[in-house]
Amino acid sequence: MLLEAIQNHPANRTALRDEKRTVSYGELEHEVQIRMNGLKDVLVLALALDNAVDWVLWDLAAQNAKIPCVPVPPFFSSEQTSHLLQSAGVSHILSPQGLRGTGIPRQGALPEGTAKITFTSGTTGAPKGVCLPQTAMEKVAKGIVEVLGDGFTGRHVCVLPLSVLLENVAGVYAGLMAGCTIHLTSLSAYGERYENIHDVLKVTCANSAILMPEILRVLIKQVAAHGPLTDLKFLAVGGSKVDPSMIMHARATGLPVYEGYGLSECASVVSLNTPYDDEPGTVGKLLPHVKAEIEDGEICIKNPGFLGYIGEKAPDFFHTGDLGNKNKNGFLLITGRKKNILITSYGRNVSPEWVESLLLARPEIAQAIVYGDACPHLSTLIVPANQASDIGDAIAKVNAKLPDYAKIHDFQIVPPFTMADGTLTGTGRPRRENILNLYTKEKTYELLQSTA
Repeated sequence: MLLEAIQNHPANRTALRDEKRTVSYGELEHEVQIRMNGLKDVLVLALALDNAVDWVLWDLAAQNAKIPCVPVPPFFSSEQTSHLLQSAGVSHILSPQGLRGTGIPRQGALPEGTAKITFTSGTTGAPKGVCLPQTAMEKVAKGIVEVLGDGFTGRHVCVLPLSVLLENVAGVYAGLMAGCTIHLTSLSAYGERYENIHDVLKVTCANSAILMPEILRVLIKQVAAHGPLTDLKFLAVGGSKVDPSMIMHARATGLPVYEGYGLSECASVVSLNTPYDDEPGTVGKLLPHVKAEIEDGEICIKNPGFLGYIGEKAPDFFHTGDLGNKNKNGFLLITGRKKNILITSYGRNVSPEWVESLLLARPEIAQAIVYGDACPHLSTLIVPANQASDIGDAIAKVNAKLPDYAKIHDFQIVPPFTMADGTLTGTGRPRRENILNLYTKEKTYELLQSTA
């Protein structure tokens, strides 16, 4: 159990801290036991709280009481939340209003040993629930501590919602195993577009944090405007493809950024670059417990660790849907999503993520979606970084790095993609189908020079 693994840390060291309270390592077990006493009638617990000390304590209490815990993402729609509660058979939900019963009947037995049910980031109206055992999450946390070593213990600041498995497992669980102090700042403190992230990281003297690529882009600009964050030792970035030039740009501003790769079905992190073993342009080496193969260009994981989706049995060989390969040094590269592959009318296969990563590395471009399946040329929807951005020139510079079949032929300026309008998931990933349905039915193009 996780609590047993962290009992060797000094009792007076702060384990958890938020704006209202702190809990030391010596106090953790008692605080968890108090909450376990309140879970006696709970069969399946949903956590619908803001990032705070209480979120972690209730999560640990459910874990120790062997009660399946279902984190509720704050970015889910009411329909998605209802689907989550119903499909997981949640008996009780803990919200700012307290613990209450849902009246939802059990929908059938969950896989034996289910400790957590994590729902995907919401690319559909009915996201799947991934059933995870405690052992899978602890293997990931232990693997992260092993590859990073003791030199990176300190103050970890939770930037992502705790309902995101990456923060819950790679941030909190790994941090507690390593003896870190976990800072839990209310998500509202960061601002809707993370406009306050520099301030939060500076005030908390953060040594480590986990970011999505879009949050990293925001932070790079803020560091340039407000100065370096000298306490930072390690910033992990993942969630979608990151162009190596963005990593190098971030490092040039003093941000110690390292890209990784994870899957809910593998209890979050699968591979990670570290200060000891790093190759920009890759997502690092597999964690010690992970076994993966490349099958027809697709990354496949042996015995991924999850028990299955709700109502389904887990496969022994998990097809991730991600395209990639391993290089000669053993680093994993992600080249795109199998289902997103565009096939132009010239028969050329193009991963849109490849071209998008180059576009997003340009400072003039804030967001971009590339499309062109069955068309002679590729097109893109662009959200400029500001009104003065010369998008045509930025695309021309990207095209200079691309082969003819992957060059952008035309583009359209569109409003920002957001969670509010359904064009972004809660973790910042674009909802391609929604975006293309909104903006590609009627369009005007600004043509660029291109050849087939």
